Formats: sequence, C-alpha cells, structure tokens
Amino acid sequence: MDRSEGREMVEIFIHNSEGTPYKSFNINDDIEFLEGRVSKGKKVYYKGVGVPYTSHFIPELTDEYEYVDETDIFYLGQCVSKKCFQGKFGVFEELYQPFFPDHIGACSSKEGPIVLNSIKFDLSSVEVYDCIPIDEEAEQYYYILDYKCKRKSYLEKGLSEGDPHKLRTLIDYMVCNDWNSLWDKNAILDVTADGRISDVADLFESSELKHKLGTVYSYLYSLGKTNEQKYREFLDINGLQHPDTLGDFWYIYNSIYFLHENGISISELFPHSTMEDNYKHAVTNYLMEGRNTAYCSCFAYVDQGNKVMKEYKERVKW
Repeated sequence: MDRSEGREMVEIFIHNSEGTPYKSFNINDDIEFLEGRVSKGKKVYYKGVGVPYTSHFIPELTDEYEYVDETDIFYLGQCVSKKCFQGKFGVFEELYQPFFPDHIGACSSKEGPIVLNSIKFDLSSVEVYDCIPIDEEAEQYYYILDYKCKRKSYLEKGLSEGDPHKLRTLIDYMVCNDWNSLWDKNAILDVTADGRISDVADLFESSELKHKLGTVYSYLYSLGKTNEQKYREFLDINGLQHPDTLGDFWYIYNSIYFLHENGISISELFPHSTMEDNYKHAVTNYLMEGRNTAYCSCFAYVDQGNKVMKEYKERVKW
C-alpha cells in the first residue's frame, strides 16, 4: 500500500473465472467493507469496489462449486460457493446472479438509475459523487457515494430507530408522486431509520395502478416477513389489522387501503362480489403484472421479467 495525502492507496484485484487476480484498480482512501457491495472510506462510501467472497447464485450446481443453500426466490437458482474464489477479496468475473450482468463485487449498467433517481427522488438517502469504470469493455463500475442515514436501516439490529410514522410518510410520498418499487423486492431493507431510501437504483416512475399496488405491497410484505413486531407496530398506528387466519390475503388489502387513503381510484380492483375473488383478481391481474425484480427498474430486461411473471402465475394455486 502506498501513502497519498495521509491515506492508504488500496489496490483492489479483479479475479478471472479461475480465481486468478490478473488486473486491479486503486482506491485512494482507507476503506472498510460493510455489507453487500458497500465499503466505507474516511469521508465517503463506495459501492462496487469488491467483496470478501462468500457465495453467489447459479442455475445448476457443478464440480467447481460447493452447495451452500436453497433460496426461496425460485429464479435465482442455487446459492453456491466457488472453490477457487474462497478466501479472497475483490471483484470476481462471474455473475452474482443469473439474470443480471453485475460481476461479483462490482456494479453493472443495471445500477445506472441510482444517479438520476438520487437527484429526483426527494426522500433519497444517497448522494452520488462519481461513477468510475472498473472494466469498460465488460461495463463494470463502482460508485462514490454518501448517505444521509449513515447506513442506519429501518430494521437496524439492536436499534429502535425505525419510526412507523416516517415509513407511512415515505409510502404516501411514493404513491402520490408516482414512484415505485419492484413488487417482489425485499424493499423494507432499503428503508432507512429516518424514512428514506438507501438504494434508489431500484425505483422507477409510473402512474399505473399495478405498480402502485406492487410498491405498497413490497414494503408491507417484506416488513411482515422480516420483522413481524415492526409490521404489527406499523399496522397499529394506521388502524389496520392482519388476522392470522387469512395469511397473505391481508398484505393485499392493507396495501389497497393506503392507495385509497391517498386518493387513488381502486374500483377496478373490486369487480367481484366476494373478497376472496377480488383478492385473486388483484394478485393475478395487477400485482403479478407489475415489475418484478427480473425486469429491473430500468425495464431493460423485458424477456427475463416476462419469463418470471409467467412462472409466478403458474405457481399460484387458488
């Protein structure tokens, strides 16, 4: 490591598919890996400057990999650990997950919306300072960022900072201003303790009802599945309930409540005479018709998104 302006010159290695480090790039900062693809410097954060390799996702297991776990997201394939990557830090020239072009530890063009969204979305917690190419031919980059929330999430372990009133403000803002989340994303993990969004790359603009329904659903469902106590707290302050007897049914009806409260016409979600039939109608013809994570927020992967949507519908057993 070379000293420069009192900071460390950190060399990040890029590993080929055999696990051999064959090129590198430098970061003129003291960096500490945090989580995901995010590292922290002395004054800024970095996204895409490598990871300590642990695992990634592939469609089918081969001898190059060790099996780690099954994922409950059917289109991710299997969670594996590649033997030649183990124990190494950096960027790895293999896709982190089958559908998208991000190399392990880096950011691809899929992350591009983070720049404009961080400016346009009023409740963005992230500010983007720069986007630096790692490998222009392979379209891999890293971002220099700062976070207003300082990476404190709504569900931060050991903290009670996640304010349900601020979560309500965030949902209302998104519904009223045509901002949307991918409906099957674990969206609550991107909500900060102060009611902002830390990863705005996955947001998109649309006034369509199917996307608004999917947006509210993505926050309620992921909150309920990740932390039931915080979900119940959020329902309580909004005068809502989620009886155990009907399971996931209430995620849809509670989502519709927030649309109605914000002046969104919901009449087309109720063409039938029974709650059960209307629920099935909303899920099949609106929720699943919205953008799932395979589409990506930029809608650059339509064929992939359509394939996943079809699979979701085939898996529904009424």
